[in-house]
Amino acid sequence: MPDAGLADALADVVGTSVAAQESVVAALVLAEARGADPRAALVTAAGLGGDTDTVAAMCGAVLGAQHGVDGLPSDLLATVLEVNGLDLAPVADALLALRHRGNP
Repeated sequence: MPDAGLADALADVVGTSVAAQESVVAALVLAEARGADPRAALVTAAGLGGDTDTVAAMCGAVLGAQHGVDGLPSDLLATVLEVNGLDLAPVADALLALRHRGNP
């Protein structure tokens, strides 16, 4: 499904409000549907409408745990670091290590 179609379906079927039953589900759907292309997932999340910052943050956290910091778009990470002063690399690496613990 093209990103616009996915975004429309999420907004219409799931919703993108501050309600957890919408924002959490929307973030997880994007991480699953576009997880192979983190930039596409995050750009779609940011453009959904509704509680986009929460949806994009949760989607990014899932993608960071899945791919590690090196798998996320470096320009987007640089913007987050510059704007928010957040160094997400150690968090993403720790989550990735937890994911792989016991799974060589």
